[in-house]
Amino acid sequence: MAEGLLKQQLLEQGLSQRIGVDSAGTHVGRGGQRPDARAQQVVLSSGVDIGRLRSRPIALEDFRLFDYILAMDEDNLQSLSQLCPAEHQHKLAMIMSFAPQTGVTEVPDPYYSSKEGFRQVYTFLRQAVVGLVASIEEKHDMT
Repeated sequence: MAEGLLKQQLLEQGLSQRIGVDSAGTHVGRGGQRPDARAQQVVLSSGVDIGRLRSRPIALEDFRLFDYILAMDEDNLQSLSQLCPAEHQHKLAMIMSFAPQTGVTEVPDPYYSSKEGFRQVYTFLRQAVVGLVASIEEKHDMT
């Protein structure tokens, strides 16, 4: 969901050609799986199609390639911190840190909830993505 929403926000801001986005997991049982059907339905209602995305585990090269490595929750952040080489630790952050107005620090895992849980996650991620893009624009003078 986060990857799809971020790509949409970058497209809307005219930054999609300047900023690359990819997602990976810290606990991926089998790579190549599609997003949960409920996640697909929730984001599709806002015009974002994530049906072609596939899961993959985070790779050591990701820490070198990407400027931001964003975690959904503290468990993910701890796993990332253990995998991440010391010289790239500064790239790690919680995605919700870009939406402090929500009062939410972690994205809840909606997997065992109803579709409403996915809608809640969508709401949180949408705000975080808007804040992240604004932060990138300001930090890198892209306005």
